[in-house]
Amino acid sequence: MFGELAQLAFGNLLRARARLIMTAGGVLVGTTAVILLVALTIGLQTVAEAGIGSAASLTEMYVFPNYGREQTTNIPQLDQAAIDAFWRLPGVAVVIPMINLQNPQLFAGKLQGYPQIFGIDPAILPYLNLTVREGALSLNGTDMIAGSRVGEMFFDPTATEYAPVKVDLMKEQPRLRVTKYGADAATPRRVDARFVAVLEGGGNFENTIFMALPEVIKLNEWLMGKKYDEKTFRYDQVIVRAKDRNVTNEVSEAIKKLGYQTGGAGDFLNMLNGFFGTMRIMLGGIGAVALLVAAFGVANTMTMAILERTKEIGLMKAIGATDRNILTVFLIESGLVGFLGGVAGVLVAMLLRDVINNAVQNVPPDSPVTAFLPLDPSKIGGNLVIIPTELMVFALGLATCVGLAAGFFPALRAANLPPVIALKTE
Repeated sequence: MFGELAQLAFGNLLRARARLIMTAGGVLVGTTAVILLVALTIGLQTVAEAGIGSAASLTEMYVFPNYGREQTTNIPQLDQAAIDAFWRLPGVAVVIPMINLQNPQLFAGKLQGYPQIFGIDPAILPYLNLTVREGALSLNGTDMIAGSRVGEMFFDPTATEYAPVKVDLMKEQPRLRVTKYGADAATPRRVDARFVAVLEGGGNFENTIFMALPEVIKLNEWLMGKKYDEKTFRYDQVIVRAKDRNVTNEVSEAIKKLGYQTGGAGDFLNMLNGFFGTMRIMLGGIGAVALLVAAFGVANTMTMAILERTKEIGLMKAIGATDRNILTVFLIESGLVGFLGGVAGVLVAMLLRDVINNAVQNVPPDSPVTAFLPLDPSKIGGNLVIIPTELMVFALGLATCVGLAAGFFPALRAANLPPVIALKTE
């Protein structure tokens, strides 16, 4: 029965092709607007996320004591018990505790540098997802692994103006020296250390040097003049990396419940997602206005169709059609108008997506047009407008629902039309 009613509704639409095209055209415009505006926010969000850093950096969060709490006593510290608690949290891939080497200096001939040196557990190295540009990834004894930009941090202390000088760390092997503060600063200690690897660029460790944790503890003992005490020992920094960026927020919230604060690209990503989510709703709402206008067009078309086919409705009821059958026929017609307009809107949106992306990708770097773009066209890979499959399905369903909603009251009016009055209509 439904198939026959659908066939009848489709035939009725084909009887007025011009009206169908114009009415579906309104739905087409609204659907295209919704898809393109939302797709633009998705593209901009993707570009913004790519600018934050690598996929690994989006799963990382820096953990530190929550000194901003109202209760200033018994604030949880970054001790070994905290590290063990972080490891037990669901969704955690690796916990990276670090300690700073106090007051280090590097010397390469007459050049000096003041690096940031962290002591880490050598067993954690495989979990850091580090890529070596030169050398081998290992920490034995006083070995050092340098970030990609450490060699650019040297300078000539005798120069009248500061100017960074680049040093080949693996070839020149700068000397490491640590110096006590205060009165003992005149007695520095030279460390028999050597660089065994330099990392590739990118990531959060470009300006960092890694050493084995036991060696850094020994050096800090000498610098501070007191022995290592496991009970009072505190890590200077802890990085927790989630298994996936989708669970970064959950891991961050679990750490906060333990009494700590978190920060990093993951938290910034959450704020970024919130901003683009709001923008997506606003721009999608603007596109939905066009669909609302199209809904009035569908309602007007269905009302005119009922007025033109009043006698036909009476004949259908006279030969046994129920009110439900009449309602179904006209709802199918209005739904088909929305569906066909939605399909056309999806196709037009995909066509415009390709045109816009190709145009942006082919913009010359020195063109005046680039000054008006909020991003570098050469870095987005022709993906300014991104239309995921779920967006197309949503837009198509929305267009169909708009057609059904717009045609409901005209269809209800047709279904409730008395047969005698319908047959008397000329």
